[in-house]
Amino acid sequence: MPDSPLRTLIAETQVKFTVNAFGLYAISVTASCGKSHGLKVKIDDQQFREVPPRKNIQTYDIPPAWNGNKLRGLKQTNVFLLILDEGEHIITFIPRDRVAVEAWDYRLVESPAKVSFSIENQAEDGDKRPWFTFVLVDLPLKSITAEADVAWHYLDGDDVKLIVDNKIERNPDSRLWRDWAWHAVPRQLLDGPRREQKTVTKNLASGLHYIEFWADKTPTLHQVTFDLGEFELKRIPSRNSPKWTEDFNDDTDVIILARLIFGEARNQSKEAMTGVGWVIKNRLRAKRSYFGYSYHEIILKNDHRYYQFSSFNPADPNYPVLIDPFNAADETTSKAWFEAYDVAESITADISKDPTEGATFFHSSDLSQEQFLIESVPGAIFTKRIGNILFYKDPNDA
Repeated sequence: MPDSPLRTLIAETQVKFTVNAFGLYAISVTASCGKSHGLKVKIDDQQFREVPPRKNIQTYDIPPAWNGNKLRGLKQTNVFLLILDEGEHIITFIPRDRVAVEAWDYRLVESPAKVSFSIENQAEDGDKRPWFTFVLVDLPLKSITAEADVAWHYLDGDDVKLIVDNKIERNPDSRLWRDWAWHAVPRQLLDGPRREQKTVTKNLASGLHYIEFWADKTPTLHQVTFDLGEFELKRIPSRNSPKWTEDFNDDTDVIILARLIFGEARNQSKEAMTGVGWVIKNRLRAKRSYFGYSYHEIILKNDHRYYQFSSFNPADPNYPVLIDPFNAADETTSKAWFEAYDVAESITADISKDPTEGATFFHSSDLSQEQFLIESVPGAIFTKRIGNILFYKDPNDA
């Protein structure tokens, strides 16, 4: 485990660490910051933003970051649950002004299907602020079980709020404390603290999920358990580790779209790469059976002999780098992969704009328009050319 003394950070700081085996890891960071200050972290190339995504990307005023306007100098602990490959990794601390990193560490999760944390932490005395945040990266979530105790302190009591993906879990037993899953009542001045375990069922698909515990006064959080359901630990290709698992269904929507963009247009401009990605997005929006109804179904369409997108065919010269973008080991190819990934991410998150005017087909200038319109898609409607790629709308849109 890393040394974790109190450290005051005023500039971006990178720390390398090594894991000895592929697996699910929990990376815990405890930090504090004052008003108008903040901290965000990046793990390898995994950056964090608001959930669900919005057009204007937020990086500091989000659950996996530390916001001094909310903390007012108090501590917040964030635990990142993610799959790591064996080898060296980097955690990057990016402060806004001055922050104190009280501690950080990491551990291998021995039982990935049910991940338990023994917390035993009493909150510092404060008013309605973030306390613990758990960040699930590319993981499902069946349910959350947490145990906390609350007490009454003369004129006010302890409370704990639970928020999942920006939605408060309502307390069905109280109107007055409907936003606080655990809450103290005045009679506890005589009865003492009340310890209670609660389970919330969510059944969330794999993705990026934020589970927040907010504290009011000084409650104690004892234990938190995440039931990941039928989660099977397997390597999931990522931006920083995109090598194929030999099953494209293991790819996330962003990865499979990034592979297509990379395989078909990595030597083109960002606008052309965006256009190629939007062809898939437009097919998805069309909701037509001959296109498919998901990113995977559209991209992996084939006639049992050949994939419709040539770079996915094993005999295609682009195939080796499509399944292992870093295999070429040159800076230009690696840079193209990262750009393809970023383009795919912006498309799936509905952030980028369609530069193709609604195209659902494309081809490179190596193929003549005449040949494409006669042999490939008769009646296709030409929309525009971007670089060496020509784009067309579906003839059924005429």
